[in-house]
Amino acid sequence: METADLVHCALQLERSNADRRYENVLTLLGDLDKSPITSEQLENTDVVRVLYRLLRSCCDPGVKRTARRVLTKWKRQYSKDGGGGKAAEEEAPSPQTSADRTFASLRSKCVELLLRALAPDPRDQDQAAGLAVQVEQHIHDLHTHSQVKYKACVRSKVANLRNPTSGHLREDLMSGSLSPEVFARMSAEEMASAELRQLREEYSSRGVSERQLPQGPEGTKTQKIRCKRCGGSDCQVTQMNRGALFLPAWVRRGGPDEDAMTFVTCSGCGQQWYHSNWVCL
Repeated sequence: METADLVHCALQLERSNADRRYENVLTLLGDLDKSPITSEQLENTDVVRVLYRLLRSCCDPGVKRTARRVLTKWKRQYSKDGGGGKAAEEEAPSPQTSADRTFASLRSKCVELLLRALAPDPRDQDQAAGLAVQVEQHIHDLHTHSQVKYKACVRSKVANLRNPTSGHLREDLMSGSLSPEVFARMSAEEMASAELRQLREEYSSRGVSERQLPQGPEGTKTQKIRCKRCGGSDCQVTQMNRGALFLPAWVRRGGPDEDAMTFVTCSGCGQQWYHSNWVCL
């Protein structure tokens, strides 16, 4: 039995037990009993834990007997595979460390989460099982050396697949227009729906416009005022309301009773001064 089919079968066992559909549970247990399952699959998936939870929660004696028989068979097979002779030891890979086994269990749980997010309807889980395994594999390849980034990426993918406004992701994956590898590499901004992307752009442009300094208003040109710095008479007189934002400090020196600030800008040297300090010609 393939790993994706095994994960799908474990998920179906939990759902059937929760719905008290014990006939389906017995059928699934029979499939597990007949199918060849390796020790590596038992380690990397949660199917053994699912059967133990089934023993604790199920009240049907026939289901319990079948689950115990399957667990006993797997236990003997696991002990046999682990206690082989010298030839088996030479061909078998080196035993996994505790950290590797923990990460393998984590990967199995992530596949189940992706499967539930991809196929909330049980009728679509046959096709979604393979997609969930492929997506998880690509995410693992991207973040092999960082378990924190791996888990964050899986959480992001699951949250976006469950989001009702991002239904296009699930549809594209199921239809084949979006490959699992491309989906695994997508960022949160790329996975967002068109409405959310447009809303983010509006918020971004609005925030930029609110934080931009206002352009200086063009004043009235006059040649009747002389600049104290350069002595030129090509100036502009500008009047601005006191409530305007980002006024320079020299503009805010007026009294509180004044409704507007009037200042002069020299077009020659750029000098600005308040109306009380200008020299009229």
